[in-house]
Amino acid sequence: MAAKMIPKFSVLRAIRVVGDAWVLRILHEAFRGTTRFSDWQANLGIPPTVLSNRLDSLVACGILGKTGTGRRNEYVLDEAGLDLWEVLLAIRSWEISTQPGKDHVRPFLTHLTCGETCEPVLCCSSCTGTLTPFNTFAQKGPGAGFEAKSTTQSRRRGAAALRQETELSINTETLLCLGDSWTPAIIATAFRGFHRFSEFESYLGIPPLLLSERLKELVSMGVLTRKMKDGSEGVRLTQKGLALFPYISMLAKWGDTWLDDGSGVPLTFHHHDCGCQYTPVFRCSKCNGRLHRRQIKLA
Repeated sequence: MAAKMIPKFSVLRAIRVVGDAWVLRILHEAFRGTTRFSDWQANLGIPPTVLSNRLDSLVACGILGKTGTGRRNEYVLDEAGLDLWEVLLAIRSWEISTQPGKDHVRPFLTHLTCGETCEPVLCCSSCTGTLTPFNTFAQKGPGAGFEAKSTTQSRRRGAAALRQETELSINTETLLCLGDSWTPAIIATAFRGFHRFSEFESYLGIPPLLLSERLKELVSMGVLTRKMKDGSEGVRLTQKGLALFPYISMLAKWGDTWLDDGSGVPLTFHHHDCGCQYTPVFRCSKCNGRLHRRQIKLA
């Protein structure tokens, strides 16, 4: 049987790698300095076989590097892993802006260049102006086309990962929204202008029962809302859903950088305000300086 073909989309490629609740929690711990198998197991409450599987997967993807032997093994963030800092920062910002009561347990972000506590602002690399879903658009890039649907999309959501929330971890609602391979793919597709059930089903190759379940969850979380248009029901991103634009943008940027199949980027992104093609960057809300991984501190 021929493989199901889906459109090339860097966000979907990235979601196949990091769209998993345990992977997100492992990455969060890795950026906090965890390197040893035993420490991950103790900090996350993750079953050892699941942890071994996820660590091996992240090593195979080049996100983690493995050093040492036997029980002395350590797993450290490689360049591709370190480059996920913008994705995790976008997740943190979304939690703070959309989940009341969670901001007091999120670590403060300090921009070491100006010394101020700040928040990241998604900006255009060409003009430094703020980017939103309403002043940007995408066009087909040199790598546009179709590719076979990856079998990793069938990975089941880790229910145990959702039950292990701690004050400083990625929380349960975020993991429900972003911690599997289908839900964030639906969100990303909604940003591309898809509204109807049949459009999501065809574009993503998602089983209809699973699509129905995920849409219901996203509506109940307030990320999507149901709307009638032209006599048929569809969904639209709410303000809470639109606030995920930085996350989707940074995920696409990471996918373009690290998951290129050699044909070039599937989509190019353009800023209406300046008319230029852009790469998304984060800037400091206080000094407007560009944020770099080594020039920020979370504490």
